[in-house]
Amino acid sequence: MCGIAVAIDWDGAEAAVRTLIGGMLHRGDVTDPLVRIGNNTAMCTRRLRIVDPANGTQPKASFDERYLVAFNGEIYNHVDLRRELEALGVAFHTGCDTEVVANALRMWGPAGIKRLSGMYAFVAIDAATGEFLAARDPFGVKPLYLVRSQKGFLFSSEIRPLLQATQSGDVLLLPPGSMLTRDFCGRHYALPVSTDANAGSPVELDRVLSQAVRMRVPPNLPVAALFSGGIDSTLIVHYARRTCPDMPGYIAVGRKSPDYLYAKYYAEETRFDLREVEIEIHSAKTLPLVARVVDTVETFEPAVIRPSLHTYLLSRRIHQDGFRVALCGEGADELFAGYTPLELAFVRSDGSGRHMQQQCLAMMHRANLQRVDRCSMRFQLEIREPFLDQTIVEHASALNTAALVTRAGNALIGKAPLRALYDLYPSELPICIRDRQKMLFNEGADGDVADSGWLDLFEDALSDADLRDGQREFSAFAIATKEELFYMRSLASRMDVNRIPHLRGRLRLEMPRAA
Repeated sequence: MCGIAVAIDWDGAEAAVRTLIGGMLHRGDVTDPLVRIGNNTAMCTRRLRIVDPANGTQPKASFDERYLVAFNGEIYNHVDLRRELEALGVAFHTGCDTEVVANALRMWGPAGIKRLSGMYAFVAIDAATGEFLAARDPFGVKPLYLVRSQKGFLFSSEIRPLLQATQSGDVLLLPPGSMLTRDFCGRHYALPVSTDANAGSPVELDRVLSQAVRMRVPPNLPVAALFSGGIDSTLIVHYARRTCPDMPGYIAVGRKSPDYLYAKYYAEETRFDLREVEIEIHSAKTLPLVARVVDTVETFEPAVIRPSLHTYLLSRRIHQDGFRVALCGEGADELFAGYTPLELAFVRSDGSGRHMQQQCLAMMHRANLQRVDRCSMRFQLEIREPFLDQTIVEHASALNTAALVTRAGNALIGKAPLRALYDLYPSELPICIRDRQKMLFNEGADGDVADSGWLDLFEDALSDADLRDGQREFSAFAIATKEELFYMRSLASRMDVNRIPHLRGRLRLEMPRAA
């Protein structure tokens, strides 16, 4: 897990890369040596040492030193790929997964990307020709941004360092599941085609989810979990404790915390090490903390900022307790119809449900996954998402509507396949958690936004005249509320938001029209 900085055919490449790395020191615990390739190409990494920490220095070269790779993320099947490449005659010098990526690209070309199972963003440079290949994982767990000049490219893991490194050019993002060369940008991944023919097997889901969690538990480091006492995080902890029985879970606890009672019950029943992180949103420190969180997450979307406050504080505490790796339940709601709009859409028709689901999955890289990456990496913490394993995605894509959403009277109940897993382990997974209704992360910690006093913070901080002025000043961003304006002003005070085009495309779900 790292912050990567790459300049290709960029005037002042070395200085630009040093500026980029200087803006991402929080993403790792060591800065690798800067490597120059010719006069105007350079690479450097701020590295969080996890896989083969002693020998993971980047960029990593392929066996013939043809390809150099700057890599951010984790390849969970790197051991299997290593064995396959060794059978082809490739010699390895380290146990680092980045070296596996370099050799996979050297042996299999761009098709090697499809062999990777994990979360990643990387830039690979052909030292012989100067050509490059950049790629990002299927759902955008790991970020990759760039600025393009007339002849060159500048890549970074975060937005602000790019704005600091060059005074011109828009900051663009490489879309999830995409790859980029000098002359091409296109998809290397597409969602599985929904068959709508499978009622689902709890036993099969149990197998693949158990394996996905096991793959993400580091063999040489302790692991923690972000825990809410909800369906998803409880399942992740349940499977992870098979490998790490003493692992702790961290929960955000506010003044009105519906999550806490469920989490405490699970902890008492199973002797789980539950560690509480107090969330207080009504103190004088709240708004300065919110401004720091906005600065960290690099967005102004309320749906991202609200839960980011909790993820930020949880990540800080987990880091303080000495962990470098944690697990979370992101992706479960999008894949298994955990959100109310998904439940409604699937009940209307499978086509409507899949359309809505694709929207949710397509937005994750700018919403929950961006929140998790920025907040965790601010404190040198790598958070892993087992539900986004390809085996889980394929399983969920094959389920029909009846398997995803059930009814209890007039109420719709999503995530039926995940709830069914609880029935396989009645002595380990509480029924009261199985039957919980979905709550957003921040609502589970603090209670409903409308009742928690959260919106009052912004009503008190900004006047109606401030809102009108802000809507004119930031007219390109469709500011609608004082909450949004507060976030936008915080963000704009730290970076030129007008150079970040994707911020103008708001995170909005559109329900398909009835046929």
